[in-house]
Amino acid sequence: MRKSFISAIFLFSVLPTLAPAADLSVPNRLELASRDREATFIGGVGYTFLRAEEIVYDSAGNRVSALFWESEAPVLTGSLHARFAGPWTLAASATVGISGKSRMEDYDWLDASPSYAFNDWSDRSIHPDTELNHYFTGDIALGRDFEIRDSLTLNLHGGFKYTDVKWTTFGGSFVYSENGFRDDIGNFRDSERGISYQQKFPGVFLGAEATARHKGWTFSLQARGGLNFKVEDEDHHWSRDVRFNGDFGTLPFVSLSGRVEYNLTKNANLFVAGNFEQHFHKIGDVRISEIASGAPVGAFQDGGGLEFRAVTISGGFKMKF
Repeated sequence: MRKSFISAIFLFSVLPTLAPAADLSVPNRLELASRDREATFIGGVGYTFLRAEEIVYDSAGNRVSALFWESEAPVLTGSLHARFAGPWTLAASATVGISGKSRMEDYDWLDASPSYAFNDWSDRSIHPDTELNHYFTGDIALGRDFEIRDSLTLNLHGGFKYTDVKWTTFGGSFVYSENGFRDDIGNFRDSERGISYQQKFPGVFLGAEATARHKGWTFSLQARGGLNFKVEDEDHHWSRDVRFNGDFGTLPFVSLSGRVEYNLTKNANLFVAGNFEQHFHKIGDVRISEIASGAPVGAFQDGGGLEFRAVTISGGFKMKF
């Protein structure tokens, strides 16, 4: 929780120094605009739903382990948007997760499994006391506005995006196949640290945002598609003193955002918004080492897979000053 608080303070201290950008998934927010409306700062809060998959494959390509990480968490958001040199725009935005509710489920298909079908797992552990150590996503984009007509604007843009998420499990329950199929049932100590897992997605994207105005209403829709590069994950199995590092190269991602605003007054709006972001499944190479010493243990080509999804819903009050 302390790390999340420090991250939030850092977010709002550095955003004003960046060149700006509105993210359509920005939740409840306060908007400050210059008199000529050439620059806008937005800060707010919202709620996000996160899901990550961590997969292990054997040399034949069979799935032998799958870990599913999920969170429901409040977020702090900040963004800047600037217009310069006529129709050109520069935008930057960031979102930081704050604690929330998380869980992890870990499934294995080892020798006792009748098959590799999902329901034939040999070992399972469930960890409802999972901590979201951090969640951060941010982007910066250069774009150009095109006035389709008085009430319709299209912004075409491209930029850089970075997403970083990490969890740690504590305690939980297990069903293992020790001397027979699912014969060992028990619980971990509540305070026992089990597994930590982190994913990192740096990427570039192209996007389009359409904004339409009709009487007191404003409708916005944004779509982006991009390619992550140097994608990595890291898994610490603390009780076994083993670290797994995955290298996944490039993988595609998409995001869709939408917002509806209603003008209460000249300077005040109500809005509802939603955002969907998907980083697609990719298989990569895995390196294994000891946590304490860093000594290498082994490496497996195409031994791991990962995937990530984030959904944010929001609504709130917007004011211009």
